[in-house]
Amino acid sequence: AVVSTQSTGEEFYLEMDYRTPYPYFHTFAGERCMVGLNFCHDGEAQLFLDAVNGIINRNKKRKEKIDAQNRPPPAAVMPPPTTNNIPVPEPVAPLSKKDKKKKDKKKDKKKKVLC
Repeated sequence: AVVSTQSTGEEFYLEMDYRTPYPYFHTFAGERCMVGLNFCHDGEAQLFLDAVNGIINRNKKRKEKIDAQNRPPPAAVMPPPTTNNIPVPEPVAPLSKKDKKKKDKKKDKKKKVLC
């Protein structure tokens, strides 16, 4: 999204990544290439940086407010279905091969006792 300033006609992107590798040198991505601003005085560079950050932050807050207004209301949380006091069985972990062999041996012993 692009936001224009009325007084200068300059455009600022909401997602703009404005960097200051040096106090006197600022960079940002332009439409077709990277843009660099080299200031003669650190004080002027700081004033410009403060103004840019103010515009970017104001635009972010404005966008967040608009997004919050356009966001659908949260869905109502439904309670879990009732079981009419019927106990729900606990999930059972699958038996390992070792446990299966033990179970089979117990079955075999019971069969021998019954015969």
